[in-house]
Amino acid sequence: KKKLQYYSSEIQRDVGNLVKWLMIAVLVGCITGAASTLFSFVLKSVTNYRKENEWMFYLLPVMGLIIVYLYEKFGKDDGGTNQVLSTVRSQDDVPILSAPLIFISTALTHLGGSIANQLGRWIHLDEEDRHVIVMCGMSAAFSALFGTPMAAAVFAMEVVSVGVMYYTALVPCIIASLIASGFAASMGINPEAFHVTSIPALTIESGIKMGIVALCCAGLSILFCMALNGISAFYAKYLKNVYVRVVVASVAIIVITKL
Repeated sequence: KKKLQYYSSEIQRDVGNLVKWLMIAVLVGCITGAASTLFSFVLKSVTNYRKENEWMFYLLPVMGLIIVYLYEKFGKDDGGTNQVLSTVRSQDDVPILSAPLIFISTALTHLGGSIANQLGRWIHLDEEDRHVIVMCGMSAAFSALFGTPMAAAVFAMEVVSVGVMYYTALVPCIIASLIASGFAASMGINPEAFHVTSIPALTIESGIKMGIVALCCAGLSILFCMALNGISAFYAKYLKNVYVRVVVASVAIIVITKL
């Protein structure tokens, strides 16, 4: 009788958790999917307008100054995408003001993570559950914009700590990703697609080629991260004023683009 009561309570707890996370994942998928869909429409409209008016490209320094001002004025406590990742690892919060700020400055992971974190606070989730809901938000945001629900779910689970997978978040992240992707598709958001006409057979030769490509991509990613850190350190040392910093960076982007 005791064993029966024990297993019965365990089953009830597990079923309760399943139902809870199904509902939360659907909610996060719908809300983040809607926000990401709106983001995509705005982004496409702005991009098309810039293509039709190429002179707007030279206003990049002005746009940079506006973004810096917004963060200085309203987002001083905002730590960027790193804060979203630290929210999953610790007890940090993602400020709700991050959502509109990131909406303007296009950091997609933070958009989803910020919205999901705020939902977690509203429905009074505990610390562990809020970690999961932030990952759901990240998955949903990427999925809605890129149309890759499975990749988005796995990305959110592994990007928090490289080499570590948060398997507890697997089902909620996949459901949130699928809901957000479906929502975006129903609103006419069609991500870029690449048609693969044929897949070569897996042989020793093709396997070696894939391994070389993987190593090269990993090496390039490492160099990219090192370059980001190096440039950031350079700016912090020689260009301490953030407004001067963003103007210099914007001019550099314009020059490189024209070259």
